[in-house]
Amino acid sequence: MVMSYKAGPELGIIEVHTTNEGGHPVDFWAKRCVERIIAVSEDAPEEVQKQINDFKDNIEKVIEQYMQNAIKSDRITINNQLDKAGLKKASDLIRKL
Repeated sequence: MVMSYKAGPELGIIEVHTTNEGGHPVDFWAKRCVERIIAVSEDAPEEVQKQINDFKDNIEKVIEQYMQNAIKSDRITINNQLDKAGLKKASDLIRKL
């Protein structure tokens, strides 16, 4: 669900995105990231808009891949720390994610 409210120049646009029983997936965050970094004017020629939108799609895929790598790396770090602390069951749960 997305709720948006345009508050004007002082606050900008406020959006709320909700999920059920978990956080947002990587593709959600990659899309938000690309939306913040790359924009195209509605007044731009159609050909330019298409090129920029194709570029946005490619950049989104790259961001997704690097975010997945960061998540895996962080889970390995957490897993190793839990193992060192003698929390084998917790470590196994993290490993299975």
